[in-house]
Amino acid sequence: MIRALAAADASVALVLTMHYIHGNWAVAGPAPSRPIRELAAGGLVNLAGSEGVSGSPGRGGAVRTRAVPQPDGSWLITGHKRYVTGSVFLDHLLISATVQDGTAEIGAGRSGSSGSGDAESGGTTDKPVVRTFLVPADAPGLRIDPTWNAFGLRGSASHDVLLDEVRVPGDAVVEAYDAGLPEGRRFGIWWALLLASIHLGIAEAAREVALDFAAGPRTDGQPGTRAEQPRTQEHAARLELALTQARVLLEDALRRGATVADRTEAVAAAATKLLVHRHASDAVDHACRLVGGASVWHESPLGRHFRDLRVALFNPPNEDVVIDLVARSVLGLDEKRR
Repeated sequence: MIRALAAADASVALVLTMHYIHGNWAVAGPAPSRPIRELAAGGLVNLAGSEGVSGSPGRGGAVRTRAVPQPDGSWLITGHKRYVTGSVFLDHLLISATVQDGTAEIGAGRSGSSGSGDAESGGTTDKPVVRTFLVPADAPGLRIDPTWNAFGLRGSASHDVLLDEVRVPGDAVVEAYDAGLPEGRRFGIWWALLLASIHLGIAEAAREVALDFAAGPRTDGQPGTRAEQPRTQEHAARLELALTQARVLLEDALRRGATVADRTEAVAAAATKLLVHRHASDAVDHACRLVGGASVWHESPLGRHFRDLRVALFNPPNEDVVIDLVARSVLGLDEKRR
């Protein structure tokens, strides 16, 4: 479904993908709280993790957003999040924040510990506790700053979100996010393969544009259609070969399936995402070459497909992360480290 939706609007597909991934994870905790049960009943949600100063937590960036426990059991959250996909459409946000007692960070053995006793006792360790909170999008003190000015995926509205002492109840903590696992392990194969489905959907939409163009009349004064011209045939063939490779890779990964704990499949899924994006980008390039100069006009949807794929290149896991994952897996370095 995501693949088909991406062919129509990649931004909408990305918003829904984030909802699927984070919504399913949020309700996967051992004992979902009242806000999580409400979330399961409906409404769009996404995780707000990246920050302007420290960057993505997936790359080791510190979580500078702060959550301070209050005497009545509630929390006050203050911080600045970036790249929040679907920001203006969301009903709830999952906000990661470092827990503070009002004066210092609270430690609980390791960052992201699922236990709450150590944090409440005020003990300190080398790493602060990072917890994730479910926050209503209309909560007082939460504001969206319309900063998203990318040349692709513009409809994703991946704006900044500012929080100024946003109050949430004590049971707003989402225990499912306190596992302390890297992003690629946490979501198993689905993070990577849903994004790969978006990339393939974009390329398939570009294919339809190119084939429609090829069916039109020749412009060299000869009878027949553009499809009869050698240049059109070459680019159509190269486009189809690139798409075939992307489809085979993605469909093979989906057939194999995986569990969240299966690291081998998680690495393979990340590699699939990288390779599908490469082949999809190659396909869109040949679609543009087939159409020729008309592909660069704003009236052509090919420009949007090209830009959306270019921006999607930076959806995690990024290429350098995937290369590192594959290298460590094939060389057995992860086993040695453990």
